[in-house]
Amino acid sequence: MSQRIAYGALAIAVLTLAFMLDIAIAQACSERFDNALGDLLSRGSIIPLVFSLVAVAATLELGRLLRSMSAEPQLGFACLMVAALMLSPWFSAAGWLGSFPAAVEGLYWQLFLLAVAVAGSAILVVFRRTPEGALRDLGATCIPIFYIGFLASFAVQFRCGRDIPADDGAWLLLIILLTTKVSDIGAYFVGSTIGRHKIAPVLSPGKSVEGAVGGVIASGIAGAALTVAATNEGWLVSLSDYAASERFALASWAFGLGVLLSVSGQIGDFVESGFKRDARAKDSGNVLPQYGGILDLIDSPVLALPVAWFLLTAVLRVV
Repeated sequence: MSQRIAYGALAIAVLTLAFMLDIAIAQACSERFDNALGDLLSRGSIIPLVFSLVAVAATLELGRLLRSMSAEPQLGFACLMVAALMLSPWFSAAGWLGSFPAAVEGLYWQLFLLAVAVAGSAILVVFRRTPEGALRDLGATCIPIFYIGFLASFAVQFRCGRDIPADDGAWLLLIILLTTKVSDIGAYFVGSTIGRHKIAPVLSPGKSVEGAVGGVIASGIAGAALTVAATNEGWLVSLSDYAASERFALASWAFGLGVLLSVSGQIGDFVESGFKRDARAKDSGNVLPQYGGILDLIDSPVLALPVAWFLLTAVLRVV
């Protein structure tokens, strides 16, 4: 248990350092370079590149799980489309994919690439040497593209989106990721201490109702604390005009967002557990000590990110 805590603390430290370095590079490039490359680097560098590599690695892990279930996904094509989906918010925000409004804001290119991915997967699967298992393999190709490529692309959309001011995107993304992962920590401690009632024994025998509640409360508190701290420090420009009297309302909204991130993240954890149970695998891989595979690490943020994007853009409209 102590070793797991140590690895978790180290992962948080490395993640925070990477975000701070990404922000520093963006600020330096926006001041020194007035060209297309400067526009790109001012929107991010380390975050979009590292997150894209992580997504491709997770796709390979999911592909191996699918192949263990006798499916034959077009894994090379899936990895290509996942990388394209992850990088498209970065390139589009810098104007590399067109300068018209739809091309530089929102989810235009992700949706377009998702359509290309489905069509391309169908062509590759249907027009191979044998039609046997075509529907199964089409699903096995499209699932990683959507589940990892499209859903995880919201992380890069947060960081690089042109409609998010200054470096707010990086801080928002960091807060969302930390708030979501705090749920895992809270659920682990509460569940291992007082957990008695199993929440989904078929999918994840070790998880309890008490642990799930603990994770929800932990995420709510973390979301409120991190948001208020970031606002007080001036990291979130879009929220800096909140008066002191409005900070309680802001913390309340952030607490609610943390609760929803925890719920969606725990659902994401169960979804990935379902994949592993079907494949009769304990972990998706063994590249991360005490955690398993890449897919085991990103299972909760994958579903939490689109939820956060919808809430912050369509409901709260703070970005």
